[in-house]
Amino acid sequence: MKTWKRMISGLFALVLLASLAGSALAAEAKTEKAAAKPAGQFTQWFPWLGTDPAAPEASEAVLARMGTVINQTKTAGGETLTLGGAVWDGGAAYLSFTAKSAAFPKELTGKSWVYDDECAVKMPEKQFGNYLRKWLEGKTGDEELSKEEMEQRYQNMLKQGQVMFQPTVALDGREGNTVTFHVLTLVEDVLEKPELTLHLENLTLVGTEAGTGKPQLDGKSAGTVLKGPFDFTFTLERTIPPVNCRGSVPVAYGEVPLLVKSVSASPLQMAVTCGIDVQGPVNLVDQRNEPVEGKMNIDLDKDLKLALNGLWTKDGKYVDCKESMGVTGVLSPADEEGLKVNWSRKFPYPIDPAQVSAVDIGGTRVELSRLERLDG
Repeated sequence: MKTWKRMISGLFALVLLASLAGSALAAEAKTEKAAAKPAGQFTQWFPWLGTDPAAPEASEAVLARMGTVINQTKTAGGETLTLGGAVWDGGAAYLSFTAKSAAFPKELTGKSWVYDDECAVKMPEKQFGNYLRKWLEGKTGDEELSKEEMEQRYQNMLKQGQVMFQPTVALDGREGNTVTFHVLTLVEDVLEKPELTLHLENLTLVGTEAGTGKPQLDGKSAGTVLKGPFDFTFTLERTIPPVNCRGSVPVAYGEVPLLVKSVSASPLQMAVTCGIDVQGPVNLVDQRNEPVEGKMNIDLDKDLKLALNGLWTKDGKYVDCKESMGVTGVLSPADEEGLKVNWSRKFPYPIDPAQVSAVDIGGTRVELSRLERLDG
């Protein structure tokens, strides 16, 4: 088995793993999306996911297909929370809330940072056991683990509890005594209709650095704004199947020859994996590594910068994604053979993945028809 080291280049993380990161990405997302009028309840609940200005009803239709109407209201200590609905893209679930309280401080705005470490998402224990087994099967399929090794890994993760669902809370806006916010939890599509219970408690404003608006690194509290506790139990009804393709399509990208190995698309984002098709020794140049004479030097920030620029749909429309959040990741084995670059990019608005016909890699159109569909 090869040993791999991972190098990440770019401005954004692949997923929202912490509450502060979640708030930051949500703020970025709100500045990126086209100012289109929402066409229905899901685009109203999740405006930061974007709306196609030319066809807002199409964006609503995609979100509705991956959405669940919940409409639960809970009240505690003069605070009222309403969970409107959820959308589930097969990797993450997003929940839309409104909160009402006469005691919200004036400092609370849609740009506020919040501390959410006392919040949690859980499944019923039996369901979580089934989820964890299926999740592990999908993550370890290439490792050829024995039955005993798989069981040991399962038991080790079971002991950790359901920390994999730790939610991220991000504020969206405020009007008077009403605050809108959303919650993200990472839930993969390995079980049909998973039942989740979201626990919200002691959501707290985090102090900001003077002049920057960034959160204080020491997490200094600026006051609790939602004490709770609030518990919401609901079932994610449906998602839209992703499109997954694999193959080996050559693409010239600057001085670096690439082979497109895989393309995937969900309703909210796309990703590609490309092999770096270079013969002979390679040196990856970054902040830690200098160019080396006698090797092909590939600069992570210049030669492999994010090149997943957009996509074409089956009706011939081009969707420019260059202003949406994206990530570059480079996988480098210890023997410097089989180098790969992974690019991922958010969509500017929800798109039916079944309608994606080609992706734009550095200005080159790569047809999905040249790759093998893994899901029929």
